[in-house]
Amino acid sequence: MDSAVTLFHQIIKMFLMMAVGYYFYKKGTINNDTTSRLSSILLMAATPCTLITSFNQEYSSQKLVGFVIAFGLSFAIYLFNIAMTCILRPKQDGMGRFCLIFSNAGFLGIPLVTGLLGIEAVFYLSPFISCFYLFVWTVGVVLMSGDRKSVTFGKIVTNPCIWATAVGIILFLLPFKLPSSLMEAIAMVGNMNSPLAMIILGAYMAKTNLLDMFGNRQAYVIAFLRLVLLPGLAMIPLSFMPAQYRQIALVILIGASAPVGALAPVFAQMFHKDTDQGAKIVSLSTILCVITMPLMIIVWEMMTA
Repeated sequence: MDSAVTLFHQIIKMFLMMAVGYYFYKKGTINNDTTSRLSSILLMAATPCTLITSFNQEYSSQKLVGFVIAFGLSFAIYLFNIAMTCILRPKQDGMGRFCLIFSNAGFLGIPLVTGLLGIEAVFYLSPFISCFYLFVWTVGVVLMSGDRKSVTFGKIVTNPCIWATAVGIILFLLPFKLPSSLMEAIAMVGNMNSPLAMIILGAYMAKTNLLDMFGNRQAYVIAFLRLVLLPGLAMIPLSFMPAQYRQIALVILIGASAPVGALAPVFAQMFHKDTDQGAKIVSLSTILCVITMPLMIIVWEMMTA
């Protein structure tokens, strides 16, 4: 119960930061060009620096084993989501399936895991984020474009978060640590991740007609499947993890329980899909996660007590 309360407070703080982005967008202080540039800073600098910082800890074989387990669980979660979307086959086929598979583990997962378990626990979330970019630039592109030829290997290998994870692993394995001044500078850039991500999400919400969003039945269906059904099913095998790996399982569950990935409307625009509907689904699922994510943690704690 304590973890659920902590998570709830973290989500409330994040929504307050989102309100800043919402207000600034409505007032015209920031616009679409601003949010696009802020998103680039987030994805190219802040998130990679947060991932690298999470690896800045003393090496131990136990942590290395935990990282490998986290990667295996993350990969399995995405395969499970893909399989489930083939069964559920939501309306708006490509868009709906994209929204079910990909959660906002980077934007929301990092600040939630940091607030709940500390920056060190992001170490176990980094494989989930790396798998996100691996699958989003392969499966996600195919779903949105309808064409397997749209997949480009370069988009995967040049992604900053993939590189940040690789650099982090090397730093973790090195027998020495980099100068503290360098790591502190990287950590300070990484500290922008949470407020920057929330301001961007708030701006996304400001673009959406809230009345239309709350009356959108399809958005509710997608939100329920993404926030409740899929993580609820994933929770069952995760609850059987040995006690020493329960924290890793919880980190993966937080990533799997996050709302629809913010890339949904971005990819929709890229491949000429319904961008407005993508923004509505992202916004609604983000609002509803303030209820569903703490509930998921409560159920988790009951199952693993």
